Amino acid sequence: MKNVQIFFSILLFTTLSNSNLLAQQYDNNLDNTTAYKKQIEDFRKQKDIDYMIPEKTMLTKELMEDFKGLKYFPIDSNYNLIGKLTRLENLPIIKIKTSTGKVSDYAIYGKITFEIGSKSYELSVYQSARLPEEKRKTSTLFLPFTDQTSGDETYGGGRYLVLDNPEGNFLTIDFNMTYNPYCVYNPNHSCPIPPMENDLPIKILAGELMY
Repeated sequence: MKNVQIFFSILLFTTLSNSNLLAQQYDNNLDNTTAYKKQIEDFRKQKDIDYMIPEKTMLTKELMEDFKGLKYFPIDSNYNLIGKLTRLENLPIIKIKTSTGKVSDYAIYGKITFEIGSKSYELSVYQSARLPEEKRKTSTLFLPFTDQTSGDETYGGGRYLVLDNPEGNFLTIDFNMTYNPYCVYNPNHSCPIPPMENDLPIKILAGELMY
């Protein structure tokens, strides 16, 4: 009988310990999620403030008169992903058309693969062809893309992401940080049009909405 009591005491202690551990993990995850959302919200608020300053804004004078802030999808951590970067050799150069009819030369730095909803997708990332070779490893990667929200919830000409160039082969792809080309707010800006290879066959319900 004494052994049975000891067994149940140990079992109760183990159960309580595991419950406390799970509760602590839940609290930590909740704190991380809250901090993550706040970081993005603070960035967006600062961007709105900058757009109200004539020296910093991308808006036309007419848009500035009634500007009350940019619009976004709700922040969704499911669109904060880890992708794999495959760097290309000899960095092929392509010409990308812009919104003003000009053409700019870009180097295809590599391909990134990632999963959304258990399905795998691939996009190209670019750098300006004018960028010196010695700076490519540390310079950011340009990711223009279209998806099935383009022309509906979001700008028809696609959206952009700027990604940190990792030392290794994995990088963060946070679609909550996607933003509209500046030509959305001022036609004088010359904005690269995403190549067809970067058209996603799904809806990316994250990031900046059509203004």
